[in-house]
Amino acid sequence: MSAKGPKILIIGAGASGIAAAVKLFEHGICNITILEAENRIGGRVCSVEFGGTFVDIGGQWVHGEKGNVVYEMVKDLDLLSPSQLPQDPGMSFFLPDGTAPDKSLSDQLFALAIAVKDDQECARNHGGTFADYFTAEYNQRVQEKFRGNPSALDLANLVAAWFQKFMVLLNPAECWNQLSVTSHYVFQACEGDQMLGWRNRGYKTILDVLTKKIPDASKQLPIESRTILNKEAVQIDWGEAPVKVECSDGSTFKADHVILTASVGVLKASYKHLFRPALPDFKVNSIEGVPLGTVDKILLKFPRKWWPDNVKDISFLWAEEERMELIKELPEGPEVNGRSWLENLFSFIAIDTHPSTLLVWINGPTAKLVELLPDETIIEGCMSMLRKFAGKQFEIPEPDGIIRSRWGNNPHFRGSYAYVSAEMERRQASAEDLAKPLTVNGKPVVLFAGEATHKSRFSTVNGAIETGHREADRIISLYGKTV
Repeated sequence: MSAKGPKILIIGAGASGIAAAVKLFEHGICNITILEAENRIGGRVCSVEFGGTFVDIGGQWVHGEKGNVVYEMVKDLDLLSPSQLPQDPGMSFFLPDGTAPDKSLSDQLFALAIAVKDDQECARNHGGTFADYFTAEYNQRVQEKFRGNPSALDLANLVAAWFQKFMVLLNPAECWNQLSVTSHYVFQACEGDQMLGWRNRGYKTILDVLTKKIPDASKQLPIESRTILNKEAVQIDWGEAPVKVECSDGSTFKADHVILTASVGVLKASYKHLFRPALPDFKVNSIEGVPLGTVDKILLKFPRKWWPDNVKDISFLWAEEERMELIKELPEGPEVNGRSWLENLFSFIAIDTHPSTLLVWINGPTAKLVELLPDETIIEGCMSMLRKFAGKQFEIPEPDGIIRSRWGNNPHFRGSYAYVSAEMERRQASAEDLAKPLTVNGKPVVLFAGEATHKSRFSTVNGAIETGHREADRIISLYGKTV
C-alpha cells in the first residue's frame, strides 16, 4: 500500500464499476484507476441520440421504487416520470389475417396466464420444468373458466404460445424448457411502478447522479478523469500481492485490490486464460453455470405516428401451422431448427418519449444471428410482420430511421443480462459464489461485481449498483472509514 492509501484497480466502467469507485472516494480511498474496454463509460447502460433525443438500447426503465437504490438516489431530483402509455393491463394482440381478437377475451386470458406465472406455490408443488408447469396449470384453468366456449379455447392456445416468448424475455433463455419451476422466482422485484422512465435524457443520467454531477456539477467526483477508455484487460496475475493486470496493448497495472465487473459472458469466454493462477473450482463452476442470455432491441422511427393513442403495443398471435409458413413467405434471415428469426420478435411497443418510434425486442435462439444482419433485412422483416398483422387496420409508412443493440456479439459483453436456469440449479452454481473474492493470505485481492453477482436483482441496473457498493464496502472494511 502506498502513502496515498491502497491502490484500487476497477475493470469496467459500467454501473457497478462507477458505483464502487464513488463509494470508495466517499470513504477516502481515492487511489483509483478504472479500465474500460469500450470507447465510452456506462456498460449496458447505453443511451444514444435518436430522432433528436436519447433512447436506451440497454437498461431503459427504473423497475420499482421500494428498496431500489436507483429510485432512492433520484426520487427528489425530478428526473423520472411514470409511463404515459395506456394503463390497460392486457396486450394489443393481432392475428395473421390482420384482425384483432376480442379484446375483453384476450385480456382475460392474459390475466389468467400472469396469475399462473405468479403462483409460486403451485409451481413448486408441480415440479419439473416451468414449461410443463405452466402448460398444465394454464390449460386446467382455461378449461375451468371457458369450458364450452370453443373460440375462447382456440384463442387460449395462441396466448399460451405468445407467453413462451414473454417468459424468455423476462428470463433470457433460448427456450422456456431451460427454466425450472423454481428458477423464475429467484429474482425479487422492487415494489412500486415498474416502468419509470428518464424522459428524454436516457438511463445514462444515473451515471451523472452517481458521480454527483447531478444535482450540483461543482461537486462532481473525478471518476471520468480516473477512467482509461479502450483498455481491455487480458491477464490478471493474482497469485501474490500486488495484483498485476496486463492489457491487450501491452500496458500493465498493479493494485492492492482489483474489482472486476466484466459480464459473466466475458468471464465464460476468457477465464481459462484471463486468470493466473487458475481459478478455484467453486469459481469455475459459478462462471460456467450462471447463464447470460441475449435480448436485443430494435427501434424503428416513422415519419409519423400511425397507431392510435389507445394502442400501446402490437403483439402477434399465431398458430403453429402459420409459423411454419413463415420461412416460405419471408426466407431472408437466419433460422434455427427450421424456425424463422421473425418468430422471435417480441411485441412492438410504443415509447413515451418518442411518439413516432416503436421498440421491438428480439430474443430466443436467433438473437445473436440477427445482430449480424444488415439494417435493410431487419427493416424488411419487421415491416412485413407489422403489415401482415396490423396492415389492414392501419396505414403503415416505411420507417425513416433504425437503431439497434448488438450485445451478444460484442466481445466486451457477450450477452444482455443474467437469469437462473434449471442447469444452473442442477450444478449448484450461484451468484453468491460468483461474487466471492479471490484471496491471498486471507485478504481479498480480486473482487467481483456486476449484475450477475447479485443473488436476487440480477438483470437490473439497481442490482449492478448494489454489487458495486458491496465490493467497495468489502475494501472499506479492511481499512476503516477513511484512509
